[in-house]
Formats: sequence, C-alpha cells, structure tokens
Amino acid sequence: LLVLDLESCTRCDECTRACSDTHDGVTRLIREGLRFDKFLVASSCRSCLDPYCLVGCPVDAIHRRPRDNSDLSLEIVIEDHCIGCGLCASNCPYGNITVHENVEVVDLMTGQDGIGRRAMVCDLDNCLGEIEEPSCVYACPHNAAERIDGDKLFERYFESKS
Repeated sequence: LLVLDLESCTRCDECTRACSDTHDGVTRLIREGLRFDKFLVASSCRSCLDPYCLVGCPVDAIHRRPRDNSDLSLEIVIEDHCIGCGLCASNCPYGNITVHENVEVVDLMTGQDGIGRRAMVCDLDNCLGEIEEPSCVYACPHNAAERIDGDKLFERYFESKS
C-alpha cells in the first residue's frame, strides 16, 4: 500500500510531481482513498489475488508483470497498446485505474506510436529506477509517504491510538 501520514504531509505536491516526472508528465498518484486516523491509503493498485480488472480487455493490454525466475507476480501492468475503453477501470472495485486522454499509445494495427486514450494504474514497484523506493516516496521532503503492507499500517494505526 502507499500510505501518507496526513499529520506530516504539508500538501506540497512533490509526490505527485515526482510521479508525473517518472511517467512522461502523467501522474498516476491519486491522493484519495481510505483513511485510518491520520493515515491515508492513497489510491494505488492493491495487486489483488483475483483481479477483476484483468477480465474482458478487448486487446489483452492488462496483465500481471512476469517476474524473473518466478511464475508468481502480483503487479498489474497496462501496456502501451491499450485503447482506453475503460473496462478495466470500471471493473476495479477500488477505483485505482484511471483513463487518460492525449497520452502516448501504440496502434495495434500499424505498430506506430501516437496520441490517444489509455488506462493507467500506479506501478509502485516499477517506477524505482536507480532508487530503492517509488519516486513519490523518495521525493517527499517530509517523509509522509511510505510503501508498506497492510499489517504494518494496522500496527502504526493502533500505536497512534495508544
């Protein structure tokens, strides 16, 4: 999960700028989602075990990213040849897939690059580059953003209550 500590966050937007810079000017970070006390679970892919978003894509543009030396991968990837129909977005029960206009796409018929509609999902594990954490977490000047699992979030939530 991508968790923001709302007491530390100053709403400076460095996290969304970093995400946008990492993804060719289109942010995938949506600072909305479930709130637990002072923590916001930002809208990012939950990497569901049985993802509804994978069902019915007419051009087979959404799937799990293959991992090196393993058949098991939970990360959801939307390829450049997505036609932006929005089916995956409407199938996602968490609202974590968005459809963007005027983004780079690949035409399936010609193989040519172009501009069009495309669905996008936060790829927390794929935007790392040379750093050890997602760009939004790395860019936060107040250490308010963190990539943690659900168990760790609940531990912190209950710690803050005591």
